[in-house]
Amino acid sequence: MRLTHLISLIAGLAAVSVPGRSIGAPFDPPALYLQWQRDPTTTMTIHWHTVGEAKSGLLHRPVGGAAWQAAAGTAQPFVGTDRWVHTVELTQLRPATDYEFCFSPGEKVFKFRTMPQDLRQPVRFVTGGDVYHEYKWMDLMYGLAGRLDPAFVVLGGDLAYAHGGTNEERITRWFDYFAAWKTNAIAPDGRIIPMLVTIGNHEVKGSAGQPPENARSFYTLFAAPGAQGYACLDFGKYLSLVLLDSNHTHPIVGAQTDWLKGQLAARTSIPHVIPFYHTPAYPGYRSETGSHAEQIRANWCPLFDQYGVKLVFENHDHCFKRTHPIRGGNLDPTGTVYLGDGAWGVNLRTPDPGKPKWYIAQSGPIRHLYLVTLYPEARHVLAFNEAGQIFDEVYQQLD
Repeated sequence: MRLTHLISLIAGLAAVSVPGRSIGAPFDPPALYLQWQRDPTTTMTIHWHTVGEAKSGLLHRPVGGAAWQAAAGTAQPFVGTDRWVHTVELTQLRPATDYEFCFSPGEKVFKFRTMPQDLRQPVRFVTGGDVYHEYKWMDLMYGLAGRLDPAFVVLGGDLAYAHGGTNEERITRWFDYFAAWKTNAIAPDGRIIPMLVTIGNHEVKGSAGQPPENARSFYTLFAAPGAQGYACLDFGKYLSLVLLDSNHTHPIVGAQTDWLKGQLAARTSIPHVIPFYHTPAYPGYRSETGSHAEQIRANWCPLFDQYGVKLVFENHDHCFKRTHPIRGGNLDPTGTVYLGDGAWGVNLRTPDPGKPKWYIAQSGPIRHLYLVTLYPEARHVLAFNEAGQIFDEVYQQLD
């Protein structure tokens, strides 16, 4: 019965008629991107778009495996466009294993890799934020990220800049965002690099303090961090990524801070616990007296101090920033280094050298991304500019 059911599922997938595609043409979706909602060592969430409604499902197997397995998914309209967003979460996968998938038998095959269970081999990832003012900048930086061969990329909000100054959504900018990602977010061995995201003000109609309905596209396009708007993703027992909402669709104060305290308290044995969010506590360009910055310093930073978080990634200010280690609102060699500040593919801002900030170690108008490498005993962060040159670094030995 199980074999008969599998054959039936595969036959159903093969019969899918995808709108906007000629009969017999291989299906190559206009947007294809991977995420994790749960354990990255044993799961993978695959998103893709179709022009018009279509059945949602795919085939997958370990690379070189004999039998394809069918997996059904869900689809929802990308409101305001003719696209549908499809989601399949694959589960019960093997850690540190290459998989391949396709949408129908004999069609184009795509690859991904699950995460390892431990740090017997170093794990590296890329992070940055404020992605798309001009396509050429975004495209260039995506290409650099792919060449660095990371296990995944974390983007800290203001992704497509679909909400402009008028707050009317320029929704087709998402098409560009995903087209550039699909072309460039490919590792040298051909596998697709997963994307993790946090929300920024340009994902939201009204910028800040809004209900999730005012960020409908963001919550339609990305299964993670999910409807709650913030999440903690655990990689075995070696890494926890804390993805936060800096008051765009969920308040900093209250439930999110209570949740953050619980998450950090439960992970004191995890060697690498790294938060990511959009609006900085310690801005590289703007004033540190902004209300969101003050709220984060009052609510989240004391938790970082209490639970030994040593590295935080911030965005939003369109410049490069590295702070001195900070603890209790003062310079302290045992404190937290805050890196940022969201200058992936945007117009740059120049911090005023005549008004130095007490907490800044280095800053400047530099488009950049960070390559983070995790070891059992340390972490190493390299800052790359858009020319692919290393211009700054942080090395942290673990306690």
